[in-house]
Amino acid sequence: MSFVGSGNVATHLAHALINHGIEIVEVFSEKMENAKRFAAEINCSVVESLKNLKATDLIIIAVPDSKIEEVSLQLPENDSLVVHTSGITNMASLSGIKRIGVFYPLQTFSQQRTVEMLEVPFCIEAHYEEDCKLLLGLASKLSNNVKRVSSEQRKVLHLAAVMVSNFSNHLYALANEILEKSNLEFDFLLPLIKETALKAADVHPLDAQTGPARRNDVSTLEEHLEMLKEFPEFRETYKLLSEQIIKKYNE
Repeated sequence: MSFVGSGNVATHLAHALINHGIEIVEVFSEKMENAKRFAAEINCSVVESLKNLKATDLIIIAVPDSKIEEVSLQLPENDSLVVHTSGITNMASLSGIKRIGVFYPLQTFSQQRTVEMLEVPFCIEAHYEEDCKLLLGLASKLSNNVKRVSSEQRKVLHLAAVMVSNFSNHLYALANEILEKSNLEFDFLLPLIKETALKAADVHPLDAQTGPARRNDVSTLEEHLEMLKEFPEFRETYKLLSEQIIKKYNE
């Protein structure tokens, strides 16, 4: 097995795979220093050109979405199964390759944190049925949550994932900036953030909603908007989200 790409997704996947006794043979990355770091961690070889990648059972392309097709066109012709790890990119973007598939872990990966891979949903797709079975089996070694998902379904999952993860984290950053302005620490919010996340596993999102917009508490909403005058961009975000919640529950 080999990797094209040496970023967060590639690194986390590679560690999980070698922990299950799966050998990583080679890695290619546009940035040689990143490829060398990856190779040192994973104990594999570095190749300096995509055309020099050896034929292996599986080549995992873990690069930015915009680079996937470009990478696929540079791979040598062989019988390797080639997959990408993108949530939004169609499987057909792997141009000119006979055996193609998708190996998408629906999770956020960062250098600073270790992810419990057993809990990560893996979305699997392949052109050939036998390759799909192979990928399902491989993913099942890493995770207890493995599903066969089409390209169109995966795009919807990716959209929803951006909303609950990336958008939520952006709101954390806005909240942190507001708190810092008043010499308050973000740690005050951590129990609330944890409880909100845990509640999502037990309560339907529509039933879990609380807060002044859910109650249509106009006086509190107006006070908050007044407080946010020194943060005009944040104020617009607060106003937009509040209006959407009010419409959902009070109209």
